[in-house]
Amino acid sequence: KITQKDHSGIHIAAVMAEGPRVMHGVPDALRSWWSRVDPKELENVSASAGRLEVVRRMAKLLQSGESVLDLGCGPGLLAREASRTDIVGVDMTKEMVAEASKWMETAIVENILDYYPSDRPNTVVLCNVLEPYSAEVRRLLLSHVLDFLQPGGRVIIAFAVSKGLGSASETALDLVFPTADPMRPDEIEEVLDELGFQVPMPELIAMKPSTTGEAPKTELSSCAIVIGKKPA
Repeated sequence: KITQKDHSGIHIAAVMAEGPRVMHGVPDALRSWWSRVDPKELENVSASAGRLEVVRRMAKLLQSGESVLDLGCGPGLLAREASRTDIVGVDMTKEMVAEASKWMETAIVENILDYYPSDRPNTVVLCNVLEPYSAEVRRLLLSHVLDFLQPGGRVIIAFAVSKGLGSASETALDLVFPTADPMRPDEIEEVLDELGFQVPMPELIAMKPSTTGEAPKTELSSCAIVIGKKPA
C-alpha cells in the first residue's frame, strides 16, 4: 500500500500494483484501449458529455452506512460525487487507481471478473462497465456479484442505451468503449431475474451534453439504471 494525503489532510491508502498480467474474460482490445485512457481526460469528457449526471444520480441511490464496492471505478468519480471516502474501488489499470485514490481510502488494481472482496458489501456499483463485454461475460460477472453480496444487498447498474449525434467524445458509448453496442434494460432485467435478483422498474436518464460555446445537440445520449436486490 502507499499512503498519501488529500487536499483536506486526511490520510488515504491505495492498494497499488502493476495490475494483473492475465485478464480473464477481458477483451484484449478493451484492455489496450483502457490502458491508454488518461484519467483526467476521462473526467473532463464525462463532465462535458453529461455522464456526471448519471454518476450523481447513482451517488444519491447509495444509503448512509452501507458498504459500497465500485467495480470498474475509473478515476473515482462516484466516490467524489458521493463525498464518501469509504467506497472501495476496483479498476484494471494503476493509472485509474492512482487517480481514484484521491477520493477513496481503498482503490485496488484488479480484474473485476476475478476480484472477490474480503468483506461482503451491501451494494455493488457498475457504472458504464458492462457495455464492452459479451452477454455471456455480463452474466458471469453478475453471478459473481450475487455470490459475494450481503443478503438483501443491491447491485446498481448504469449503462448506455443510445448514442447521440455529436463527436466521438460526446457520446456515452465512446466514454465506455468506442465499439460498444447499446444495451437494452430488459436484457439486464432478464439476466438479473434469472440469477435470482429482485428487480424493480429501471430508470432512464438523458445525458445533456455541455453546450458552452457550441451549438445545441439535436439528440441526447441516454443511460439506464437498473437495480437488482439479492433476497435476504
